[in-house]
Amino acid sequence: MTESLGAKAAELPMTAGVYLFKDRRGKVIYVGKAINLRARVRQYLAGSDERSMVPYLVSAAHDVDVVVVHTEKEALILENSLIKRHRPRYNAKLRDDSNFLHARIDPRGRWARFELVRQIRDDGARYFGPYASASKARQTLEFVQRAFPLRSCTDHVLGSRTRPCLLHQLHRCVAPCVRTEEELSAQYADLLEGATEFLGGKTHRAVARLEARMTKAAELEQFEDAARLRNLIGSIRGAVERQKVVDVKLGDRDVWGTHRVGSTGSVAVVPVREGMMGEPRFHVIPAWIGDEAEMLSSLVNAHYPEGTEIPAEILVPVLPPDADALTDVLSDRRGSRVTLAVPLRGDKVRLMGLAQENARVRFLQETSDDERHLRAMRDLADAVGLAEPPRRIECFDNSNTQGTNPVAAMSVFVDGKPARAEYRRYKVKTVVGSDDYATMREILYRRYKRVLEGGERADLLVVDGGKGQLGVALAVLKDLGVTDQAVIGLSKPRTELARGERDATDKIVLPNAKDPLRLPAGHPGLRILQHIRDEAHRHAVMYHRKVRGQANLTSLLEAIPGVGPARRRALLRAFGSAEGVADAGIDRLAAIPGIGPALATVVHEALNP
Repeated sequence: MTESLGAKAAELPMTAGVYLFKDRRGKVIYVGKAINLRARVRQYLAGSDERSMVPYLVSAAHDVDVVVVHTEKEALILENSLIKRHRPRYNAKLRDDSNFLHARIDPRGRWARFELVRQIRDDGARYFGPYASASKARQTLEFVQRAFPLRSCTDHVLGSRTRPCLLHQLHRCVAPCVRTEEELSAQYADLLEGATEFLGGKTHRAVARLEARMTKAAELEQFEDAARLRNLIGSIRGAVERQKVVDVKLGDRDVWGTHRVGSTGSVAVVPVREGMMGEPRFHVIPAWIGDEAEMLSSLVNAHYPEGTEIPAEILVPVLPPDADALTDVLSDRRGSRVTLAVPLRGDKVRLMGLAQENARVRFLQETSDDERHLRAMRDLADAVGLAEPPRRIECFDNSNTQGTNPVAAMSVFVDGKPARAEYRRYKVKTVVGSDDYATMREILYRRYKRVLEGGERADLLVVDGGKGQLGVALAVLKDLGVTDQAVIGLSKPRTELARGERDATDKIVLPNAKDPLRLPAGHPGLRILQHIRDEAHRHAVMYHRKVRGQANLTSLLEAIPGVGPARRRALLRAFGSAEGVADAGIDRLAAIPGIGPALATVVHEALNP
């Protein structure tokens, strides 16, 4: 802490707002809210806050900024937004869900459809999930499509079809592509409502809709459809019977259980829908900051973003200090009243005990995993000659197709596990053709320029390649004056060595070492390196495919007769990219000035062969 920080704290307003502590580089390290900003910040600096992390926070803090608001509710909303934006080191964080899939649907569209996404956005759509397994997510949507046959095609396919597709013949789509809004809108709305009820855990309501359809089909002597619906109803009921029935009177609620050991802990969120317990959602908290009540305020606020399913009641072990403001925020997001309560008796207390036990068991499991990862980091440090286990490892890889559309990617592991929110993608700007060394030189130069400007630095840098790529990395670091960066190369095995022996494992290339280091195939440290290398490769290849696809569409757009530079600019301005132009239907293309229906048809067919 600096003297100027103490002087600045004495001048802060005595109003509600949000405060942001920053380190010497200006990076936000903690975000908090207060009814009285001056009193709250001075409490930190005076040492009267007894939380274990506060001395570390105060010693790292060199400045504080504040944002004044009118109410505690506004402060709560702003605090959550700033924590998401800055990801401060000393704030409690939920586990990154960017690798989990959610089912998204925007009911405002003409013919709404479900799609799988990895990020929740504040865009007015509804989100269900998350699903940790991609196969489980796709199986769920496939079942929903069989029970509630909404369209699954993209907008441009919907706009271009003139006859129903195979899914319609399989009873998995009601074919809005060839039916009028008058004849289909009521039926489609009913299917949409049933699908969202099913995904939201309202299975009894969804079954009631299916039973009504089955009865109607039987009355119309559509016995094949009736039998198909009967089988679907049986499948749903079978799945429901396997769930734990808690008590139908309990209705819909989420139950939050917590478990804490020292400065770490875990949280279990147990959903109860129509009296049945669903699969718990877990959050492991590596740095438990503050008491349980204050921690729950931040976690509950972050757990229910706009667009997700929020139950009418949330049970917690202790009430947060800002419970009234928090319930107001959650009620606004849900669109109806949300209650935050501590169970005192009966079945709700039993449910809370179940949630607490789930949190305890998950904490023990994660602790065991963390110890295994720590041992692997220690083994890696010993193998490559590091004084301490590397907490943050960064790995870089390139991707191109015969020198075209070159890109690169960085994967990041923290404490031996992927930190996917830290992954980065790079478009190569200065290299022409297939030159992996020049590409690596450019990307590392860009990355370490950012490090020197205050970005977080790796404890170990890994490049995908042998002595050549390692030499490039060392040269870049030397040019930038970075002399204390640990760096190694990971080289893939060759088919055979010169002396005729097979080379079965990856080799670790060390600076100033004549021969590469060969670790046993199952060595924990080598497995960590292989994992992060594979992640960098996967990320680079995925990005390259995306860039290449966009470039191909751009080339097709440039070759369309009648679409000159002015019309091309108008299309790209309207739809953002060539991919957006391809996804637009003929009607939307025709609405662009200078295009018209005839040219819109030509453009659509050229980009969607």
